[in-house]
Amino acid sequence: MNKQIIFVDPSVQDYQSLIQDTDRAEIIILDDASTDKSIEVIEKYTKDHRVKTKYYSENSGLPYKRWNDGADLAQGEYLLVAGADDSCHPTLLEKLAVKLDAYPSVGLAFSQSLETDIDGNYVRSLIEWTNNVDRDRWKADFIEEGKSELQYLLFQCTIPNASSVLMRREVFIKAGKFDVNLRLAADYLLWIKMLTISDIAFVAEPLNYFRRHVGTVTSSASRNGVQLEEILLVKQYLIKHFGSNFSRQDIEKAWAGCREEWFHLLVNSPRQVGLNRNLKIYRALSEVDSKIAVTTLLRGAKRLKSKLMHI
Repeated sequence: MNKQIIFVDPSVQDYQSLIQDTDRAEIIILDDASTDKSIEVIEKYTKDHRVKTKYYSENSGLPYKRWNDGADLAQGEYLLVAGADDSCHPTLLEKLAVKLDAYPSVGLAFSQSLETDIDGNYVRSLIEWTNNVDRDRWKADFIEEGKSELQYLLFQCTIPNASSVLMRREVFIKAGKFDVNLRLAADYLLWIKMLTISDIAFVAEPLNYFRRHVGTVTSSASRNGVQLEEILLVKQYLIKHFGSNFSRQDIEKAWAGCREEWFHLLVNSPRQVGLNRNLKIYRALSEVDSKIAVTTLLRGAKRLKSKLMHI
C-alpha cells in the first residue's frame, strides 16, 4: 500500500485514533467556514508533517462537495472520509487496508458500525439496520463481486456510515466521486457506481462509531421528504442501469418500503413535504406501479382527512 488518505472534519478531536502508529497517512483537514472554535482545534495538529489544511471563507452547505474537494487534494492510494460526529477503533484503517492490499479488485472495504449517543455511549450495532435485508449476511467477514452485491443495495444503503469505508482512490474517481446534487444520498449512489466497476470487502468487527444527534440534517430531511426523494432517485438509477439483474418481485419489495414511508409523510407531514416534492415522489413510485402509487396517495389522503376531523 502507498498511502492511506484521511479527511478529518475539525470537530473530530480524536482523529489521531485513525492514524496511530503509521507514517503512511495523509491527513487533510477542511474547515468549511466554521463559526465555532474549529480553527483553534485544527491549529493544534498542524505541526504534524502528515497534516494538510484547507480553510474556506464561505460555508458551502454541502458536505459532499467538501469531501470531493478533499479528495482532489489527496495524493495517496486509499481514501477515507471522517465525519464530524464519527470516531473509530485505532485499528480501523489497518484492518480495512489489509483487505484492499490483498484483493486488488476490491474498490471499497468497510467495517461494521456502532451507533452512540451524544455523549459517546453505546446505543446499538448497526447490523440492526441491515437485518431487515438479510439477518446473516453481515455477521461475518466477506469479499464479494461488486455487481452481485447490488442485489442488497436495491433494498437500501447497506453501508450505514460513510466513515466506515476505506476506498481505492482510483475507483472513487472513476465512479464520478460524490454527486453534489444530492444532500443526503450521494454516498449511497457512489457505492453503487463503485460496485459496478470493482468488488467489496466487509469486516464484521465493529470498528466505526457513528454518533447520532436529534435535529440533524438527516432527521429533518426524513420529515420533509428530501431523504425519501433522494433514495428514490438512487433506486431509479440502479433499476435503470441494472434492472435486468433483479426479479420483478425484488423490485416491488424494494419499492414497498418507500411507498409506506411516503404514506406516513402524507399523513404526518403534508405541509413539510409540500406539493412539489409529493408530486416528484408520486412520479417516481408510478414508474414501478402507477396503480399502487395512486392507491397510496388515496390512502394517505383518506387517513389525513380522518385525522383532521378528529382535531
